[in-house]
Amino acid sequence: MVLVRREKNIKARFFKNLRELGSTVGVSGWLLTLTGIVLIGPQVLSAQHGPPSAQQIQEFAWRARTEANVGKKVPVPDSIFYELKAKDYDCTIEARDELETHKVMLGAGMIGVLSIQGHGDCLCSPTGNCDFWIYKPYKGGYRLILETGNVQIFGFLKSRTKGYPDLVTWSHGSAFDSEAQLFRFDGNQYVRSGGWEEEWEYPGENGEMVKLDRPRITSHFLAADTIPQ
Repeated sequence: MVLVRREKNIKARFFKNLRELGSTVGVSGWLLTLTGIVLIGPQVLSAQHGPPSAQQIQEFAWRARTEANVGKKVPVPDSIFYELKAKDYDCTIEARDELETHKVMLGAGMIGVLSIQGHGDCLCSPTGNCDFWIYKPYKGGYRLILETGNVQIFGFLKSRTKGYPDLVTWSHGSAFDSEAQLFRFDGNQYVRSGGWEEEWEYPGENGEMVKLDRPRITSHFLAADTIPQ
């Protein structure tokens, strides 16, 4: 019973304050204040998102294509070459030119990451999709922060997550379509953060192939905040 009386007293004080406020600021000001109180709930929930729109995905996919930058080509470091050579693949990495390496700078004189893309029959499929790694400098050496496959082309974007550039990889599906994956740094490693499919040609009504200036996009994003701004 004590809790019930306390709840009633709180409600009474609340509506008494509203009546006093109304006498001070007038009806319009009172309604404006009340509206602000009512809207508190939806504003708190603003962090929740639904899937991004088709237009958002289309714009981002095109921006990724035009913005992607691989960085500067450099020799593969010895420690990385021998680390990858020692991995248990179906074949053996024999030469350094099987590991094409690029570096991306975070700032003047500050190496951000090394990207390494496999080449040759050992590390690539017949369609040209290859194994791919990202390393970052760590305690005088390098630490692996991404290992993935099925990469034909890749590029880093201007946007950054936790200080590191966002990464997009594309894999070859057929002569007419490809699949893209977005990776973002989570403070420890690069993790997948959505993707999409690109279709550059499709069969028309009469069976002829229709070529597009920009691809048709099928989204694999789950939430709007997975798209870099």
